[in-house]
Amino acid sequence: MIKKENILVIDDKPDNLRLLSNILTEAGYKVRKVLNGRLAIDAAQLDPPDLILLDIMMPETDGYQVCQSLKQSRQTEDIPIIFLSALDTVANKVKAFTMGGVDYITKPFQQEEVLARVKTHLQLRQLNRSLQQRNTLLKQEVKRRKKIAAELKTTLQELQAAQAQILIQEKVASLGTLTAGIAHELQNPLNFVNHSAESSIELVADTRTVIETQAAQLAPELLELLRERLADIQENARAIHQHGQRAEQIIHNMMQPTQKLSNRQWVNLNTLLAEATDVVSQRWRVKLPEFNITIHTEYDPALVSIEASLSDLSRAFINLIDNACYAVYYKQRQANATFEPTIWIRTHQRDHQIKVQIQDNGVGIAPDTQQQIFDPFFTTKANEGTGLGLFIAHDVIVAQHQGTLTVRSEINEYTEFTALFPA
Repeated sequence: MIKKENILVIDDKPDNLRLLSNILTEAGYKVRKVLNGRLAIDAAQLDPPDLILLDIMMPETDGYQVCQSLKQSRQTEDIPIIFLSALDTVANKVKAFTMGGVDYITKPFQQEEVLARVKTHLQLRQLNRSLQQRNTLLKQEVKRRKKIAAELKTTLQELQAAQAQILIQEKVASLGTLTAGIAHELQNPLNFVNHSAESSIELVADTRTVIETQAAQLAPELLELLRERLADIQENARAIHQHGQRAEQIIHNMMQPTQKLSNRQWVNLNTLLAEATDVVSQRWRVKLPEFNITIHTEYDPALVSIEASLSDLSRAFINLIDNACYAVYYKQRQANATFEPTIWIRTHQRDHQIKVQIQDNGVGIAPDTQQQIFDPFFTTKANEGTGLGLFIAHDVIVAQHQGTLTVRSEINEYTEFTALFPA
């Protein structure tokens, strides 16, 4: 069944209402009649019509006021209004259109003219509704496509991240093959060097004992020469042994990235960082008792636990904190007595991310160097570093735990490493 268009006719003359109602009803429209402006406003808002025929000259509330009131209401602002009036001056017509009317019919009106204009504006309203519906559908389609585009972008980012992790894993695998071969080739001669150095130190000690027991029978000049030569030999043997042990440590560090991943377990990063800090602090106290460093910690007490490899993640944090200790140590050697070596370690959880920041006030990292610090075997520690500490930390945090590791730094001011983990 086709729904009849609903037309509201407003006129204070009953004869005009009957005439218009008969014309429109015979044309197949549903007609409601109202005799004054106040009631017309209520009727339009109670049951919004498809079209309004509105007389201008009415007592109390005239047609202009009715039109203005309807156009100010969101419920009725889109209803087309055709003015019917005996006023035919240009000023009246302009005012009617200014108030929001869509047409103006001068009384006495012709039946054909009324029907033609009613039909035209009802068709225009229907077209406008259809256009609004299509516009709504178009907006929904645009929104849907934007959502799809965002999902595709997220998928692409995930694929790129996965590709980056695969590249890192391939790099680690290649590094493992290389280091395994190097370690195999170096281990035996290195063991021989270390053993020979230890034996030389012991032989020198034994020889010195023998010489000292025969000191009375040797010329003073020869005794002094032998003592000097034995001291030189002993010092050289100790240096060989020391560097041999360092070479063993380098081989051990080279093999670490290739080892099988530890079992996963639930870990609280606050606890893990505190333990790593204690390990590094103890190591530096033994290594350099005179080196005093202040470590400030700001741990988020609401931090949730994450599923992680305990030993690998601990090693990553140890490497980052140890790197900060080196930075402030080098600066202290260069700076004046007022410099206070300081490290800040912070954790913070926001939404679904956990942030770990390790900052120092050390020597800083040059901008051109920052791009290389996570590369294997890259180091700025002359004759000390292996170039694997930050590489291992990056591998553990990014490849193993799907996090991110970034660095900010200014020369001779600070360095700040920021690790983000999914919570």
